[in-house]
Amino acid sequence: MTLVQRPLAGCVINLSISESNQSGPRGFPSWQVNRITLQLATAFVGQGAGLLFGHDWRDDGIMQAVHSFARQAQSPITLSDGQDQRGRQPVIQNLLPWPDLPRLPEWELEQVSSTVHVMPAGLPEDLLAVDEEARRAGPDSDLYRYVRARGLTFLRHQLTEACHVRFCLGGRLSRFEGLYPGTIEEALLAIRAGKPLYLASLLGGATEQVVQAIEGKDMPDSFCPSTTLEDFYRRPLSRRPDPLERVMDGMDVWKEFVRTGREKLAAANYLSVRENEELFHTAVVERMIQLVLTGLSRLWSDRGRRV
Repeated sequence: MTLVQRPLAGCVINLSISESNQSGPRGFPSWQVNRITLQLATAFVGQGAGLLFGHDWRDDGIMQAVHSFARQAQSPITLSDGQDQRGRQPVIQNLLPWPDLPRLPEWELEQVSSTVHVMPAGLPEDLLAVDEEARRAGPDSDLYRYVRARGLTFLRHQLTEACHVRFCLGGRLSRFEGLYPGTIEEALLAIRAGKPLYLASLLGGATEQVVQAIEGKDMPDSFCPSTTLEDFYRRPLSRRPDPLERVMDGMDVWKEFVRTGREKLAAANYLSVRENEELFHTAVVERMIQLVLTGLSRLWSDRGRRV
């Protein structure tokens, strides 16, 4: 039997995909966003990549569909010692933000454990002492909202560390639970960590604003709006060395993306500046996927030559 290694074997891709305020008016209601998520997931898993999500399985059925394909696509054959270790890793990993617990019952998690791994991300060490107090205070309290926001940032740090690349699409600009819109925070963490980042404005929203900043455009008023959490972040409990764990003016965040620019983004994600610009603005889902796979194949092929 001839064994063929899939080109993205061992690559872990963090998918940051969600609806935005503009996705519906642009012709992408929630069911279309789910369809795009499934298209991306099947394209990446089909090439041998693993998927990393920062949320639990949703009630809309999309994660079940992704899991079903991943289970069929997962090869039971390992090709080398290096591949043997990767073969033991589930194709899908889900990290849950505090205080979420897995929706799937334990027996079902056990059934899918060869393909899916779901685990809580927890809290940073300095917040463990107020964990129970925040839970008792409830979601409407300032303490709970603050701990939840910090927990989301803690989760996103773990996602950044665990993935090789990040792909962002959509993302809400309002009603977010963190200090900043989640997609913006995730894009910024990827850039700070030197992780390859792929950005598509197809669904508008937070990703489109990151694209606009990287293109050097003026910051819109809706970028990283102030929240009532800011006062809580300034209290002694919240003083942390990480810049993202303190209140940053939206303009400061915008300038970080501007300083990254097209050239640095392209150098990291192995697409040319022109290809990134096409990815930024294409309205064709299939072309978006093709461009991301192009960058990933170059990136992972070069990484293999250097290892």
